[in-house]
Parts: sequence; C-alpha cells; structure tokens
Amino acid sequence: MKKHLLICLLTATMLIPGIGCTSDNAPVYTFPTSPENPDEGEEPDDPDDVEEPESNYPEGLSVEAFEKNFDTGEVAKGYVVIADLKANPALRFRPTLVEEAMTPSEIFAYFPSTNAGTPYVTTNAGYFWQGASLSLCITDGEVKSIASQTAYPNDAQGNQVTAYPIRAALGQMADGTFEATWVYCVLDDGNKPYSFPSPLDNDESTSTYMAAPPTSKTEGAALWEPQQAIGGGPMLVYEGQNVAMDNYYREVLHSGGTDGMSRIPRTAIGATSDGSRFMLIVCDGRGSNGSNGLSISDLAEMFIAEGMDYAVNLDGGGSSTIVGYDGTVLNNPSDGTQRNVPTAVVVSEMATQQ
Repeated sequence: MKKHLLICLLTATMLIPGIGCTSDNAPVYTFPTSPENPDEGEEPDDPDDVEEPESNYPEGLSVEAFEKNFDTGEVAKGYVVIADLKANPALRFRPTLVEEAMTPSEIFAYFPSTNAGTPYVTTNAGYFWQGASLSLCITDGEVKSIASQTAYPNDAQGNQVTAYPIRAALGQMADGTFEATWVYCVLDDGNKPYSFPSPLDNDESTSTYMAAPPTSKTEGAALWEPQQAIGGGPMLVYEGQNVAMDNYYREVLHSGGTDGMSRIPRTAIGATSDGSRFMLIVCDGRGSNGSNGLSISDLAEMFIAEGMDYAVNLDGGGSSTIVGYDGTVLNNPSDGTQRNVPTAVVVSEMATQQ
C-alpha cells in the first residue's frame, strides 16, 4: 500500500476541503534554508535522518486514498483501510448496531460510550430498509440483528415470488481468525445464524429458488458463533478467489438494487483467514469526486491484490461513507450528504491490549 502514499497526500490536500494529512494538534515541521553560499556552511542532513511526521492513526492502521483508471475511461476514487492486528493487537474490528439509524459521523461520536476503545475509522455496513437492519450484525458474541430471511425476485415468467436468500457474512472467531461464510438465521432454532457451504439452490440467473427456507437440519448446516460479524452480500472473495458474480445471482441480490455489474459507489470488507489483517474499501461513484465507482468484480480484485482470503460486499450507493480519525467524512457520498444507517463497522483501538 506504500505506492498509494503520494495519492493519499495529494487527494487529501486538494480534493477534501479542510482535510490534510496532519491534524490541528500535529507538530509543524520546518526545514533549514540553503546557505547564501552553497559552498559554505554545514553539510545537509542525511535524508535517512529526516524525521517523518507522525500519523493520525495508531500503529498498524493505514488509511489511504486510491484512484483506479479503467480502459473504458472510467475512474474509481475512494479509500482503503488496512488494520494489521499483528503489528498492533489492540486494534479491533467492531460491528456496531445503533437503536435508531444515525449517520456514520454520529456513530463515530457515539462509539466511545460503548467502552470498546477509541474509534479511528467508521464506515457504513449492512443493508437496511426504513432504518431497520436487513443484515447480520454480531457484537461480542451477541446477535444484534439477523439477516433478511426473505427476498422477492421474479420467476422466469416475470411473476414475483418469495425466495429465502443465504447471504455472505464475515466473522472474527474466538481465536482471532476470520471466516467468511453463507448465513441464514433458521426458524427452527430461534433465528440463530447457521453457516452453509454455499448459497444453496437459489439462482436469479436461471430464476430458480428454494421452495422452503433452510433449517438447522439442512445438509451442511452448522451453528455459526463468531465473536464479531457483519453481513451483506454477495461474497466477493472466497479462499482467495474472485467469486463475486456467481454469488451475486445465487444470493438473490440482482433484484434488490445491488447492481453488481455497474461501477457505482461501494463499501466492502475483507480479511485474512489467519486473523492477521482486515481491510475496508469505500469508493465514491455516480460522478461524486469525479469517480464512477467500482463493480463487485473490481472490488474483489482489489482485495485479492492485498492478499485477503475473504471479502464481502456491504451496502453501497448513497450509503457508502468513510469517517476518519477525527470524525470527519473523508469521501464524498453520492447523495451529497450522509445517510442514516443502523449498522456500521468501526475500527477502534483499546487503551490496553485485551
């Protein structure tokens, strides 16, 4: 990600009013002027001895702007966040549900009251409708919201039908490792989240759907018990492979406005299976900030390029928002303002390692 540093500095300075790569509290660095006679005076400092300005983010957490140019002439601009949990074990992946939908900036301000550390990054998370979460959210082992149990696509004749989507979620397990799986909250076991080896037998591309929802007894079903988890869909990367387009149809998202093939604003999350790193991408689109956006396949390739084993698409469009270390919005949401959302992903740091 070091190759993006120049882009971060230029983008943060020129494109975002009032935001630079230092805060008001950061030290101001000055440099010696050249002597009047260049042949006299002290030798210049060794470049290796020049002190680098301190980051606004804790050790192990990088927040960098990116710009991608496509052969079509389209451009994607946004931010990549990488949390290195080996470099800083005090960093936390923290899915957060709020009682009433708030903007990501408001969730950032609210977060310290949860006693889950100091927030440094907040993004929007799962899907929602009328302020209520439609995606899985688990915090400290407690299911805060369940994944939507129904969807309403059309069959081959164009008639609306009821489908039972099994959708992607990313979770951090008790041992610190990350898993991505397909989840359905089964009715026969109190709406608990169960993991499945695939999205099962739904496929919008062929207009075929499961006749009944999966249960705890469905082949391959296993109670899923991560400590932290956030859902959305589709699965973008699974075991290092780009699976975005296949799962887009199988998770019954084509009819829901996800618009997987178009380059639009996106938010997504990924991680390494060993628990060493997790990653967020927020991309502007629809012309905001001069950005068209990303397709879900574009997103998948960005996670793969950074070595992520898993990645899951989150809510996008006008919801896509990233808030930085001081509670300031870094990107340019395509609505022109932040949306109120019920779930967020917060990257925080505990005061002491726990």
